[in-house]
Amino acid sequence: DLVVSILARVSILYYPTLSLVSKSFRSHLTSPELYQTRSLLGRKDNCLYVCLRFSTTDPKPRWFMLCRRPNTNETRKKKKEKSSGYVLATIPIPHSPPAHGSGLVAVGSNIYKVGGSINGSPSSSVSILDCWSHTWLEAPSMRVKRDHPSANFLDGKIYVTGGCDSSNFMEVYDQKTKIWEPVLSREGRVVIDIFPDQKTSIVVVNAKQYIFGDNVAYNLKDGEWTSFSGWRWSSSFVIENVLYYYYYEEGFKWYDTKFARHANVRLVDYGGKMALFWDNFVASGGGGGYQNRRIWCAMISLERRNNSEEIWGNVEWHDAVLPHPIPRGYIFEHVIAVTV
Repeated sequence: DLVVSILARVSILYYPTLSLVSKSFRSHLTSPELYQTRSLLGRKDNCLYVCLRFSTTDPKPRWFMLCRRPNTNETRKKKKEKSSGYVLATIPIPHSPPAHGSGLVAVGSNIYKVGGSINGSPSSSVSILDCWSHTWLEAPSMRVKRDHPSANFLDGKIYVTGGCDSSNFMEVYDQKTKIWEPVLSREGRVVIDIFPDQKTSIVVVNAKQYIFGDNVAYNLKDGEWTSFSGWRWSSSFVIENVLYYYYYEEGFKWYDTKFARHANVRLVDYGGKMALFWDNFVASGGGGGYQNRRIWCAMISLERRNNSEEIWGNVEWHDAVLPHPIPRGYIFEHVIAVTV
């Protein structure tokens, strides 16, 4: 099919816009034939998915994908503004399970959603979002119910940490056997306090899982725990074994195990670049004050200098990526990069 052959050569970042052309185009863009053709051509794109909740009383998640903005020159011609060309496009995903308090991890072109809070109670459920067809599938449940866990993928296995009592702190899912198993018990190994409602974050640097919230590191190779102190962050990611993180009292920092120290950087891994999202208040019409927010994104490329002891960031673009303001009480649930 000529249409499929042409579409397979187009970046997925244009697909949300192309889907508006007609029902026929929408059908082509989600067809197995197009996926197979892209695979044969070796076409892969890095995609950023954002999950928002517009109200604390509404558990329904809203999914968006960072895509190319249509008619960039025309839409801003009168404003004389240089557009980034990117926008968060709504992705219709039927029957999306609640995302609040869950952990997300990308595995190939799929997003695994583990645990979370359902009607105020921890969950052990695991769901898989197929980012090609945008449909949800169910996977084997975890052994333990977890609220606000953190998940990571390494060597074909999914590691889930936190969100429960310390005796069941970490478990691992083997994709081949489809079985969840405990990693180890922390009782008597590392003395820390874990609260079920405390969000725990993990990152993998040089095969070690660094666990934020409890100041410990777990070595995947020898199964040993190591305690440390002085690290606090609210969001993080890893590029080429360098940890980048943000904490509101300290700003952006990076950590390289080669130098074992921190350094300030001028700032979610997106194809080796740093994607940064933030929001700001916008004035409401009619003198209603600042009742809404607008979401922004910046794309930052990274470069090592001075014998790799410094990391410099270059802001390639920044822009308001959600066309319309959203309620000030919204919840930014997740942002995750997936290769499709």
